[in-house]
Amino acid sequence: MENEKNTAQEILQEELAAIYIGNLNTVDEDLILPEQGKKGCRFTWESGEERFIEPNGKVHRPLHGMGSRKVILTVTGEYQGCTAQRRFEANVLQQEKTMDITGVRPVKIRLACGCPVCLPSVAIVTCADGRRTTRPAEWSELVKNGAYSRAEGRVEGTELPVEAEIFWEDSVSGETSAPEKKLEYIAMNGVRLAEGTPYAEAQERMVKFLLAQDDDQMLYNFRTAAGLSTQGAEPMTGWDADECKLKGHTTGHYLSGLALAYAATGDERILEKINYMVSELRICQKAFEGKEGYRPGFLSAYSEEQFDLLEQYTKYPEIWAPYYTLDKIMSGLYDCLTLASCHLAGEILFPMADWVYDRLSRLDQSVLNKMWSMYIAGEYGGMYGIMIKIYALTKKPEHLKAARLFLNEKLFYPMEENCDTLEDMHANQHIPQIIGAMDDFIVNGREQDWKISSNFWNIVTSGHTYCIGGVGETEMFHRAGTTCDYLTDKAAESCASYNMIRLTGQIFPYTVDGAMMDYYENTLSNHILASASQTEDGGTTYFMPLGPGGKRFYDTDENTCCHGTGMESRIRYQGNIYAADEKYLYVNLWIASQLFSGEKVSIRTEEEGCLKLTARENMAKAPAIRIPGWAEGKVTVLVNGEETKDFTIQNGYLYFARPLKRKETLEVRTVPELRVLATPDEKFVNLAYGSHILAALSDQQEWITLPALDAFRQTGSSHFEANGIRYVPLPEADLQACHVYFHKK
Repeated sequence: MENEKNTAQEILQEELAAIYIGNLNTVDEDLILPEQGKKGCRFTWESGEERFIEPNGKVHRPLHGMGSRKVILTVTGEYQGCTAQRRFEANVLQQEKTMDITGVRPVKIRLACGCPVCLPSVAIVTCADGRRTTRPAEWSELVKNGAYSRAEGRVEGTELPVEAEIFWEDSVSGETSAPEKKLEYIAMNGVRLAEGTPYAEAQERMVKFLLAQDDDQMLYNFRTAAGLSTQGAEPMTGWDADECKLKGHTTGHYLSGLALAYAATGDERILEKINYMVSELRICQKAFEGKEGYRPGFLSAYSEEQFDLLEQYTKYPEIWAPYYTLDKIMSGLYDCLTLASCHLAGEILFPMADWVYDRLSRLDQSVLNKMWSMYIAGEYGGMYGIMIKIYALTKKPEHLKAARLFLNEKLFYPMEENCDTLEDMHANQHIPQIIGAMDDFIVNGREQDWKISSNFWNIVTSGHTYCIGGVGETEMFHRAGTTCDYLTDKAAESCASYNMIRLTGQIFPYTVDGAMMDYYENTLSNHILASASQTEDGGTTYFMPLGPGGKRFYDTDENTCCHGTGMESRIRYQGNIYAADEKYLYVNLWIASQLFSGEKVSIRTEEEGCLKLTARENMAKAPAIRIPGWAEGKVTVLVNGEETKDFTIQNGYLYFARPLKRKETLEVRTVPELRVLATPDEKFVNLAYGSHILAALSDQQEWITLPALDAFRQTGSSHFEANGIRYVPLPEADLQACHVYFHKK
């Protein structure tokens, strides 16, 4: 009898653990709360605040100005006389701001005679509260008058007029403000991280995690959807659970993580996993082709029904971002093809791209616009970018056309006009779209894509970032310059930082601006590195808590978006360390490593603020080393231990006058200082030393006032103590409660 009761209790706990009710970080629709488990357990629900979430899942969003509200949902499970409970915390988003429009920005377009006119589908408007946003625009007939044309319209749902001026010219100047590419990165497989550094240790932990994963479990949902045997594997959990609509996304990240890990290490065990995963996914794809109602090329961890429902404007949580998941799968296959030379991945990927074109090309633009504007359900991740990259390989016009069916004018038009309309937009939903625009520029050279990408980067990094480089609170952009109003436990989503450094890496070769790499390194070392679990469990923070006494939580089994990107970001540390042009080898990041491709050099960073480059063979190109912005150009340079002035500094890079000979060393020394960093609101400050943002180890729930700098005593290479509180680099805080922002003294 006791054994039976224990079994019933175990089943109940399993049933409770398997409950998944969606992404509770941004609740804006009714929740589906299950009343029964798969094995017969009965569930009853209670809400901590029924005015916001009723026990049946009905959601009532707070009025704007009340703020988003956290609601505790408690489910009680009953099974064969046993009872147990589980708690969920839901963040119910406040209602959108009232749209009180006070101004409409006119449209101005210059075109060569004969070019078709394409007026923007949105207008940029200014609201009474000072924010800028977009609203759909309805245009009347275009009136052409020689070299000048005019169109009038109105802002949809209002009587507010919007005007467009079109200036026709015999020929539009061929000159472009878009720059040419100035350098190329050294491929990841030509670089290795030096052992013993925090970066190498984090990478090693993730590689071990990837090697330990059950490939058959990663294939579970694909095989189930295709009607194949699951080979006895355990089901996936969290966002990939049977009842979840996003299943399959983690497997896509897993493929990318494996491909990156193989490029980073050359470990043949990883290649074996890649080949197995890809060959089994090909079997799944073939199985779908034999099923009625499936178009050729389809592959996913669920049926095509989600895509059908999206075209019917079905909302989340009945569906959940089918093209977002498709992007992860396609990107994983692309990485296996390009980083691990797994050609079978291309045989799966290219028909998938054909499927995308076949599916979307038959839809009117108005349908696409409505689909992509649907929050969560219409999120499509990096589909624009992956289709562009596939087009670069296949040169099929259909793949380029399919890529541009994912254009989001609501985002792209204001970015091209250099207008910040990001307030209240989902951060990580839109950063990958900009990455896609930059992919389009890299492949096709369109000036408008350069403007969109570079303007977005400048807007985000100048007004929307926390001190660690992260963006977004509860996943959302807020008004520029207000990050200190959002120092909560849901700040700085890891996915968003992962994608911001990817975007930075794309833009940098066209600017060779040291300030861009300052942002890259700050985000990499103070957010991405800090977001990683310091065990081999593959854990990643969803958000970085930046309020007083915040503690990190590492997702290990929920299979969130950030858990997925975490499998990749630990192995991107070495991706952009080195680059080269015709004359110089660039060292962009102060990360100890060895270069095996082209120039044979090693760099060491054993002391904070000191980089030592050693030539293992005669160099053909001279070194160019980034001088960190915090060093303010104050450097000492030594060749073979002797100080030299044989260099110039430009745009944040130290250009040495000649290539090094075998065994010669070039040492760049700076003097790190403890620094107080101002914040936009002038109410808070941050503390930094060299490249590190320092965290105060304290579980105090009130803000700490930062002591004067002369009160600090250095206790280690980057460790300090003041008034009995220890200050350490943020990644080292790990699970300890800490403070990153401080009140000014």
